[in-house]
Amino acid sequence: LAVAIVGNPTKVYDGNTNATLASVNFDLTGFVAGEGATVTQTSGVYAAKDVGSRVVTASLNSADFTANSGTLLSNYVLPTSATGMGAITRAMLTAAIIGDPTKTYDGTDAAMLASANYSLTGFVAGEGASITEIVGTYDSANAGDRTVTANLTASDFAADGGTLLSNYSLPTVATGAGTIDQAILTAAIVGNPTKTYDGSTAATLSPVNYT
Repeated sequence: LAVAIVGNPTKVYDGNTNATLASVNFDLTGFVAGEGATVTQTSGVYAAKDVGSRVVTASLNSADFTANSGTLLSNYVLPTSATGMGAITRAMLTAAIIGDPTKTYDGTDAAMLASANYSLTGFVAGEGASITEIVGTYDSANAGDRTVTANLTASDFAADGGTLLSNYSLPTVATGAGTIDQAILTAAIVGNPTKTYDGSTAATLSPVNYT
């Protein structure tokens, strides 16, 4: 008998080479007409752990075959392994803005951010990255509780050691809560307001006496 792995068994990147298989992932050929069997092995191995098209291999023994009615497996030489093509797809990352990035009202909606203002989740254990984008946008230029948005590109991510960003689908935007504080105004009297002595402390002022 000959057996091949079919159906392009696929998983999302999880940092290991383990492949999960089902009976439909095995094509078992070489039987006499009217006879057959299924393969019940559920575990295989991808040739590499990283994202891409990968060869999948499954080791087989006699316990991994279930004969159809009327079939004696002792009449056949059973294969001890099966191979075929599979795939590992990118894991999805999610970015959020955290830490309530705050500025004093300056008439613009520009937000200044730092790596600490980003939460990046979805990594396999032991892997990670930071976001380096420092520019964001408040949803309004006015003072108050605001939403901050940062647009992201691949160049805005710096991988930690041992992390391949090609194994992940990178987010293109991050949002979160931020704040624009009120600007503090200072008033002073100028122009040396003057009056002739009239026995009182009252001063007469006009708009030009204020800055």
